[in-house]
Amino acid sequence: MTEQPRIIVSPECALIDVARDIRIDGFPAYAFITVTASMRMCGAPWRSQAVFVAGHDGSLDLSRDCPVSGSYAEPSAMGIVWSMACGDMDRVVFPPDRTEPLTIHIEASDGRHTATARLVQEFLAEGVTHRPVREELGGMMLSGELYTPAGPGPHPLVIYMNGSSGGVNAPRAALFAARGYQCLALAIFNYEGRPKYLNDMPLEYFEQALRWARAELSPRDGFVALSGISRGGETSLLVASHYPELVSAVVAYVPSPVMHGVVSAGSPGTGRNAQVWTKAGEPLAHLWQDNASADWEAAYASDPPYRQTHAFLSATRDSAAFERARIPIERYPGPVMLVSASDDGFWPSTAYSEIVMRRRLADGLPTFHHVCMGAGHHVHYPYLPATLISKPHAMSGLLLDAGGSPAANAAGNEGSYLAVLDFLRRESSAS
Repeated sequence: MTEQPRIIVSPECALIDVARDIRIDGFPAYAFITVTASMRMCGAPWRSQAVFVAGHDGSLDLSRDCPVSGSYAEPSAMGIVWSMACGDMDRVVFPPDRTEPLTIHIEASDGRHTATARLVQEFLAEGVTHRPVREELGGMMLSGELYTPAGPGPHPLVIYMNGSSGGVNAPRAALFAARGYQCLALAIFNYEGRPKYLNDMPLEYFEQALRWARAELSPRDGFVALSGISRGGETSLLVASHYPELVSAVVAYVPSPVMHGVVSAGSPGTGRNAQVWTKAGEPLAHLWQDNASADWEAAYASDPPYRQTHAFLSATRDSAAFERARIPIERYPGPVMLVSASDDGFWPSTAYSEIVMRRRLADGLPTFHHVCMGAGHHVHYPYLPATLISKPHAMSGLLLDAGGSPAANAAGNEGSYLAVLDFLRRESSAS
């Protein structure tokens, strides 16, 4: 045994998408070592704990050694991070909506000896710049947050949109910028300058945003990828199908192949089936209109947390309503990447993505599908806690079951992130 136990984290400070090497040494041979990780994220405490048996030399390597009990159950270099659970659900904001670094405190103890270390996860790479975007365009306020990579550019552009919670995802935009893409986190609703609710949303807003971005941001080789998660994934497919000449590629996370009503994001009193999408002032048909099989009680009849997938599957059984509401994504000739979660509790995103995949492949259109096996609806970037499976919806307050398990969610976050970067690298180089 060395004189003093220690925890070695390498690198100690880096972007959140960088895996760390975490090793522990200096403990007695075969000691039972309790490793604890804790942090505050968005005002709430997060914590994990796992017990290990040290080797003959009193050391541990978290990428090699399996916990004997605790928050996770398999060797994982970052398991102590992704298995952190929230300790104050009344204050939880998830995923993070700000780009301040996350500082994780790690402690290892055998009851007699203790070692401590820290691990800092950053969102802003050196040289990345940020500016708010508020532009009056065609009688509508374009609102979002722009993150630009270091260096003179020009840089390819990603426009990223949130789902039914509205707002923007600044951390994800900052990470795109860290990896060489200027990223406009585009607000649709529930954000400064935008409507509070999703009702009656004109597609012309996205057309104006795309035209502004092409003219003002001068993307390299004119490359503009449209991306979003959940309702933002639905939006990405829908906008690309109506304005194909303005979109170079699509990355749709846990998307829908059909248009829906407001569901949880509508103005109070308008109901779940109120209209969302319009074009030229006319409503576009959505799945829940004149649907003979739709049954919201399939989701809400049981006790919370509610698994909304059951309701969406009930509406899907009306094939005529489904086809009326289907997004004509075959009109978009460019490359599409779909990221789905096979245990999605919000809606059946893997089945939905396969519908898009098969329809486009029938026409020979470039389409790729990355399935996060066993994961739930919350598909994020790597090494974020993956334990928050059920949480109140930001707009409706309903306690919803997103699906998945922490281990599957963590694997899905990492695998999909790398797959998307590979897709964007390939397509932006080819443009």
